[in-house]
Amino acid sequence: MTARTLEGLEWVLARELEAVGATDLRIGRRTIEFSAAPGKEKETLYRAVLESRTAIRVLEPLGRFRVESPEALYAAMEQVDWREQLKVSDTLRVDAAIHDTFLNHSLYAAQIVKDAVVDQLRTPSGRRPSVELRGATLRLALHLVGDTATIFRDAAGKSLHQRGWRTGEVDAPLSEVLAAGILAITGWTPGEPLLDPMCGSGTFVVEAATIAAGMAPGLWRARRKGHGFFRFRDCDRDLVTRLVADLEARVIVPPGSFQASDLDAKAVEATGLCAEAAGVSAALTIEQKHFEQAVPAGGSGLIVTNPPYGERLALPRAGALFRRIGDWLVRAGGGWRAAILAPDTPVAGYLGLRPTHRVYLPNGPIACRLLEVEIRERQHLPLETERAAAQATHAPDAPNDGPRDSALAPPPAAPSFRPAGAAAGPLRSGGRPVEDQIGDFRRRLAKRFKHLSKWARRIGTDAFRIYDRDIPEVPLVIDWYAGWLHAAEYERPHDRTEIEHEVWLDRMIEAAAAELGVPHDRTFLKIRRRQREGGQYEKVDGREALLQVREGGLSFEVNLSDYLDTGLFLDHRVTRGMVREEAAGKRMLNLFSYTGSFSVYAAAGGATDTVSVDLSNTYLDWTRTNLAINGFKDAGRHRIVRDDARAFLEHRARRGEPPFDLVVVDPPTFSRSARSEAPWDVEHDHAELLALVARNLTPGGTVYFSTNFRRFHLAEATLAADFTFREITNRTIPEDFRNERIHRAWRMVRQ
Repeated sequence: MTARTLEGLEWVLARELEAVGATDLRIGRRTIEFSAAPGKEKETLYRAVLESRTAIRVLEPLGRFRVESPEALYAAMEQVDWREQLKVSDTLRVDAAIHDTFLNHSLYAAQIVKDAVVDQLRTPSGRRPSVELRGATLRLALHLVGDTATIFRDAAGKSLHQRGWRTGEVDAPLSEVLAAGILAITGWTPGEPLLDPMCGSGTFVVEAATIAAGMAPGLWRARRKGHGFFRFRDCDRDLVTRLVADLEARVIVPPGSFQASDLDAKAVEATGLCAEAAGVSAALTIEQKHFEQAVPAGGSGLIVTNPPYGERLALPRAGALFRRIGDWLVRAGGGWRAAILAPDTPVAGYLGLRPTHRVYLPNGPIACRLLEVEIRERQHLPLETERAAAQATHAPDAPNDGPRDSALAPPPAAPSFRPAGAAAGPLRSGGRPVEDQIGDFRRRLAKRFKHLSKWARRIGTDAFRIYDRDIPEVPLVIDWYAGWLHAAEYERPHDRTEIEHEVWLDRMIEAAAAELGVPHDRTFLKIRRRQREGGQYEKVDGREALLQVREGGLSFEVNLSDYLDTGLFLDHRVTRGMVREEAAGKRMLNLFSYTGSFSVYAAAGGATDTVSVDLSNTYLDWTRTNLAINGFKDAGRHRIVRDDARAFLEHRARRGEPPFDLVVVDPPTFSRSARSEAPWDVEHDHAELLALVARNLTPGGTVYFSTNFRRFHLAEATLAADFTFREITNRTIPEDFRNERIHRAWRMVRQ
């Protein structure tokens, strides 16, 4: 027989199989082949399904064959008497795994097996077993390696990580098999207190409580006859009844304490529902709180957790999170030990604690390591002595410990770790405790949001700026997008080390989300640095957090995760309104169109046609989306052109194409593109560009020109030959922008 598990848990599974009577174990990668004592084959098979916590599947072989072609594989499957396995009225599913063989597609191999089975059972009237992907009567697994084909029936029916008690919805739940394996690796035993301060749906605590209760992992499904072997035609039902009764008799009240907490109310609810379904809710203490507020009960025990990382962590601040976890462990977990499932990246080194063991354990597609840490009892020592002890305890390097890997590197340019003694006192920044800064920050956010949310409803927008570096010590910008937060940090000098700043920033964004009632996975942070040449719209992420927001009765798609800017410049809200008011019956050109918001406003204002020009296919596709969701789908009236702005204007002027009546020019400060002959510099190039605009503009036609370059000087003398103009900056700054230098704007009329 064959049992499958997750990578890194093979030896844990081997011990479990030996406990249920398996013999002659042969351990491979994620797979263990085993036998049973003569006469005990069915009992060992059933017990492996019912009692193994780290098996994913348990497979019983039906035949092994030499095959060299698809036709030979079909003929081999015909040698099995499928009438012993299936009735015509039953359902079937076939999975296939192939390696280094004559077939190159596993689905084709599975199709051959399915055809052989149903063809053998097909009745003269044409009836045959049907394929069922969920809940099939018989689930088969083909292993085709080289010229050897082995066909198995799946005694579990579906993955054994599905204990049956999982309920509620939470992002990225931890596999029950992985949780059980981690508990086994750490050496946790029933009776030892357990705490998970970031519990998600409670997999660790519920799995541990069922272990302490003596509740077999397959018992819940067995009560409902949910395992595959219950549907086998040769199932020994008397044996199964006896085994299940024996498992029921082992169940006791779980000893020990099981603490679970999470900041997410949905996660806390899901943990409670899972615990109730598993029958262990009375043993658990479940609370909604931040992990830094969790207090381990008792003098010793195991802290085990799977912190958010990768796609689960909306903030790109995983290093700050791990530093905060390390500080909390030192502060609150003295005498306890900890096991933390961390991404296999340098970011885990920010934990600042020396792991006693590091075990490679992939979590789905994410490469991870289990970090095991012993947390010393804190002693009240003189400050210098405590710092020395802390530096020794927090050293990022660890010795190799036999077969366990110590290859997890510290973060690049190893950051300065704050001593444990300093962690106990208030972290200071700019001379003030951070808690004071957070308090001022939250009060300011509350005041601004109370006012601006009413104002936003009145003008018809659900995207607006809440906070714009109002407090000098907190140089952040916080924008609200229909219940999501988009934050940006503007770099300024400070007295914090790199990791201290990461922690400070993480706490500030966390405080903003808490004050405004926004879940952490709806909060995004960007770092804005002084712009050099190029890089205006470089991609910074890849999660595509897309949503639609309303403004002025129109809808716009924004992307909060992937770029520095979201796709909708909130500071141009008033200017867009001016364009709409002036667009009726006019031909409108949108240069450097970005995502086309000005084009949408012009179309809504009654423009006869619009032309949006940009060099980026990404943003031109985005423009099409914004036009389409507002009902402007006529590609003939609303053209989208990929071209350099200067080249586009020169080409039209040479060909004598009809001029425009209304032009919007909102260029980047700097830009460099492979399709552009020369880089763009707004200070240097705007006069030449606007002269080209004048050649493509009707007499009396209007240009709205704006720039975000603060040191910009308009070439008034040059432009006076073509335009009369006036600066309208003060009229175009929206009420939600305290920064009156966010942009400058002019309205120009062709003479």
